[in-house]
Amino acid sequence: MRSGILCTLLFFVFVYLLRFPEDAFQASASGVTLWFFHVLPSLLPFMILSDFFIHTGLASVLLQKTKGIFRFLFGLSMYGSYAFLLGLFCGYPMGAKLTADLFAEGKITKSEAQYLLTICNNPGPMFVSSYLLVDTLHLSHTAGHTFLILYLSLFLTSLIFRLLLKPDCRDLTTAPVSPSSESFRKSVSHMIDASIMHAFETITKLGGYIILFSILASLVVRCSSPVPVLSVFLTGLTEMTTGIALVGASSLKLSWRYLLSLTFASFGGLSCIAQTRGMLVGTPLSIRTYIAGKTVHAVCTLFVGWLLLFVQIFH
Repeated sequence: MRSGILCTLLFFVFVYLLRFPEDAFQASASGVTLWFFHVLPSLLPFMILSDFFIHTGLASVLLQKTKGIFRFLFGLSMYGSYAFLLGLFCGYPMGAKLTADLFAEGKITKSEAQYLLTICNNPGPMFVSSYLLVDTLHLSHTAGHTFLILYLSLFLTSLIFRLLLKPDCRDLTTAPVSPSSESFRKSVSHMIDASIMHAFETITKLGGYIILFSILASLVVRCSSPVPVLSVFLTGLTEMTTGIALVGASSLKLSWRYLLSLTFASFGGLSCIAQTRGMLVGTPLSIRTYIAGKTVHAVCTLFVGWLLLFVQIFH
């Protein structure tokens, strides 16, 4: 995201805070609740452990047995598969954080890091199954089809960008660490402390983005409320959680509410783009590649979901 666009969005947020303080307060409180009760407990432990595993080299030990599967399916190196796997199960923006960390540590090439940005950030399974399907759409029976749509569209996205980017996904470091070595044991305590501090810095930054874009989503809802369909669409592009909630409460047909919710979840919205950009600060990795990847993933999700609707989901 260009700095000028971000500054413009923040200016509108500032004006909204002054003009509609009560609405802005409610949106801010909603963002804090989302961050404190959902994002922090679900992501913080993974951030601490992932940072520790990367810096100690223990990630290579964990991946020795499974690296062949990810190389075959996605063409990823051993450490690249680590970023992809945790990004898949932990949700936004864990994949981008790990990709940036692994590139900074010299464990993956720049071209693989750029390729990873197109597929590493995804909605977490708990978010999809609990918030999207159960709480919002009340379609818990479609969980199997839903994950099939999301992961098949992700695989199609990976094929497209493997052809376009032709990434160099060789293993740069393959020698596993020896946990029994004296130097390793002495450095464990220091590395744990550093990993905790690094994780708290990252999760706090995420909290700031979530609060700001929750307020921006509230502004979008207010400005576009005279046109409900437009309001749903623009809010989903701004912040996926708020957008999905509006979709669930809309009068659209159930099939379209389902498809739009999955599409918003695949794209992530401007909020996730800003969060991802924050994870890439200090690296030469391009946010444009990430945006292209999420756009293609969203289109593939809409297309695959539309095809499956004709099979059996709502019959």
